[in-house]
Amino acid sequence: MNADILTVNSDGLELIAESFGDGPPLVAAHGLSGNRHLTGRQLECLADRYRIIVYDQRGHGDSTPVINPSLYNPDRMAEDMRAVMDAYGLDKAIVQGESMGAATTLLFALKYPHRVSAVLLTGPAFGDTPNPEIPSLHNMAHEINEYGLQEYLRLSAQRMRENWGAPEEVIETVREMQSSHQERSLVTALDTVKDWVIFDDLAEISQLTVPVCMIAWPNDPLHPIELAQRMHEYLPHATLETMPSVAHVFLNRGAMLGAIYSRFLGALTSMP
Repeated sequence: MNADILTVNSDGLELIAESFGDGPPLVAAHGLSGNRHLTGRQLECLADRYRIIVYDQRGHGDSTPVINPSLYNPDRMAEDMRAVMDAYGLDKAIVQGESMGAATTLLFALKYPHRVSAVLLTGPAFGDTPNPEIPSLHNMAHEINEYGLQEYLRLSAQRMRENWGAPEEVIETVREMQSSHQERSLVTALDTVKDWVIFDDLAEISQLTVPVCMIAWPNDPLHPIELAQRMHEYLPHATLETMPSVAHVFLNRGAMLGAIYSRFLGALTSMP
């Protein structure tokens, strides 16, 4: 695909963003340890109808590495989404986020509702209570710090293969994604973002009146399906879809995820 790549300045950092496709804009933010390339693959099935804009969140991928924990602030990262939209000259867009990116996207949509036409959330991980997987994210950061990123990736692949029976496609996609980061920046992100609690009361999200589609899955404490279910109760115009497992975020280039969003957005455009 032919991409239009921009360097976006935000909060003293450089964010690398790219766009492809044609149609109404859809701006997407990846998750913790993810990158824009994974998100682009997940959404490429929409590129015949939408202009997809993906970016490496601060400290990730090709964007400026971040080793100052205070810069991994969710409200500041929501402003990064605004900066990306401004750089592409967008007044309004569909916005999408996965995990950490779902938090970024929700906060952006609540602060700038006039700039959002619909919200897509994949695997929300952060709400009004601490994430259950704080110890696991801390251990991941510790292993990278202790053994180096490449050795961590080898150990992680071995665990995914032997303990979880993960398909090789999933293992390779995760390895490719996580190896795209500067080591110290990734460690800082893991050890900081894990502690996010982005709302005092989840009822705050009831202010969001645009259409919302959430995708969740069972048996993944990092992305608790219970959080998505609670969000669904508070959001006035929300749809909650489920996938069989987190593996479907990666399998077949995220085809199931893209198909769900395609149906949701197609239904919106067909409404009178």
